[in-house]
Amino acid sequence: MTGSVKTIVFWVVIFISALLLWQVVRATPANNRTAETSYSTFISEAESGKIASVSIMGTRIEGQYRESGGTFRLTGPSNPAVYLQVLQDKGVEIRFKDAQVDNVPLQLLGTWAPLILLGALWFFMVRQTRGRKPPNPVGSSLDSSGGLR
Repeated sequence: MTGSVKTIVFWVVIFISALLLWQVVRATPANNRTAETSYSTFISEAESGKIASVSIMGTRIEGQYRESGGTFRLTGPSNPAVYLQVLQDKGVEIRFKDAQVDNVPLQLLGTWAPLILLGALWFFMVRQTRGRKPPNPVGSSLDSSGGLR
């Protein structure tokens, strides 16, 4: 590989690493876009018929309002029977989702990609320095046979 190709590959790896880092940083606050609603507000809005639909994932409840179409989220009790009857009486569309199902390939990419890129970058750096001779120490007066000149 020529020096310019190695340099281009090096900068492509740096660019991809920067993009992955940006995706991780950008994705972190995405879960906080909707304000957390209190459980008492959720129950009072359910009893007044303002809620159109809910998705329940373990203790996580996310849903939409009827009129405004806005969304809400909250952490509810571990026993959904406490609030399910109220939701059913008001005609709320109820969906249950498995809390353990996530996008596994994306999780693996987010977990292992930085380590793989770091390893590739380390391998690239080692390969770059392998062919170079270390500089002679200052004041060294040894000839090629190892004796003094």
